[in-house]
Amino acid sequence: MNLRKSLTLILSINISLILLVLIVSYTLWVRENYFRALDTALTFNMIKAEQLINEKGFEAVEPYLEIIETRVVRQYEQLPSIVKQQYPVTELTVGKYVYSETSHSIIEELGLSCQEMSEAVRGYDVYTAQDKNGTIYYLIIEFQPEVPSYWQLAESQLNQVWIVSFIVIVLLVITILMILRHIAKPIRRLNTWAEHLSREDLDRPLPSFEYRELDSLAIKIHRSLQEVDAISQRETQFLQYASHELRTPIAIIKSNTELLEQLLPDSSTATKSILQRLVRAGKTMHHLTETLLWLTRKEISIPAASLFSLTQLLTNTVDEHSYLLVGKKIKVELLLTEISVYCPKTLMNIVLANLIRNAMQHIDEGVINICINNSDIIIENSGQLLEKEINDGFGLGLKLVKQICQQLDWEFEMSIEPSRCVTKINIASIVNLNSD
Repeated sequence: MNLRKSLTLILSINISLILLVLIVSYTLWVRENYFRALDTALTFNMIKAEQLINEKGFEAVEPYLEIIETRVVRQYEQLPSIVKQQYPVTELTVGKYVYSETSHSIIEELGLSCQEMSEAVRGYDVYTAQDKNGTIYYLIIEFQPEVPSYWQLAESQLNQVWIVSFIVIVLLVITILMILRHIAKPIRRLNTWAEHLSREDLDRPLPSFEYRELDSLAIKIHRSLQEVDAISQRETQFLQYASHELRTPIAIIKSNTELLEQLLPDSSTATKSILQRLVRAGKTMHHLTETLLWLTRKEISIPAASLFSLTQLLTNTVDEHSYLLVGKKIKVELLLTEISVYCPKTLMNIVLANLIRNAMQHIDEGVINICINNSDIIIENSGQLLEKEINDGFGLGLKLVKQICQQLDWEFEMSIEPSRCVTKINIASIVNLNSD
């Protein structure tokens, strides 16, 4: 199933995802740089303390290190046990600091004593320094687990950043949805206007859709429909004028050919054949002009209904069009039940004439079955159909049949196969049905 995509939904999802990625990325970047700044500040303090010790000595500087909660350890062996367990002397590089904090499970893995365990529950930041004589010593910041460290405080503050980020994302998504909804309103108005645009609306001023792009699109739609309507009106007028003007010469041809048949009752066979062809040509032109007139009317005016024999009308129509079977190997089979209906006879005659005409014209060899029963009128031709006629939908006559049936709510069906064509009209849909 082909599901149509919603432009508003796609924009909302894409913009929301972009905002989510940007804000989460920015929050992570802030978090990373926040901890990096703490590390940098701590390293700077340690470097400053190292410089002061090199300038003034341990005795002068060491008492003041308490201000930054730092103490001096002059030998590796004097470091807390947990630090030594985690960091061998080779891993303590001058100018760098390490962080040591561990849990009871790690203490047990290390196999520490009770005294070492009491030291282990503490946390340490150890900075490796070197005095001017090249002697390595260590600057230690010690903290208790129950007392929050700089990093723990920073982590708690960053949790607030995550909460603010979430709130910002929600607010931005709501704002974007409101903006898209505001933008979508004129788009929906344009869609509704275009969907219900009729011929009468083409002469009215164009409504405004708030945005230049939408107004430009509306102008293009309006102009295109005006051009299509102008072409359609010119074609309709041409067909109306041509059909109307042809009615008079066609009537003259018909009347004169009939007069010639009466004036030449004893004419030769060749002459009679020529007159018959003229009569058939006149009927064909008359049928075509009437069809064109019906098709070019804006509305089909429904003639008065009358009671008539549908069976007799169908029989007469078959006889009138039997000349179309001359020279063809076609068998016509009639299976007719006597049915009378009360409906516009003129329209029923046009419908039946077009269906029978199509059935006879568009087959070269085969069988034509014409059936009337209590439920349907069925006209079926099977055999060697003309491929060109199958492709073009059986032409103008079928269009007229569909138009009349649609106007009168008559149920009409048609199925076309490579060697078979069936048309069916439901008699029950013809109002005021009377059966004998």
